[in-house]
Amino acid sequence: MEDEPVVTGMAGVVTKLTEGLTPEVFFGVITDLMPLVITMVPIALGLYFLRRLVSGAGKAKVKF
Repeated sequence: MEDEPVVTGMAGVVTKLTEGLTPEVFFGVITDLMPLVITMVPIALGLYFLRRLVSGAGKAKVKF
């Protein structure tokens, strides 16, 4: 049984990235993260508008 040569340094990093980061793996991770992203976007927008509403309330600049 032949051993594969050990590649070190930047060439080793590039080799591992090209072997390990395939489109299937990349889009698999993105698919797993989509429910989190879909949940976080409305929460972030809600907090943004709530902060704007509260910061204007002290100056009597509440806008609806």
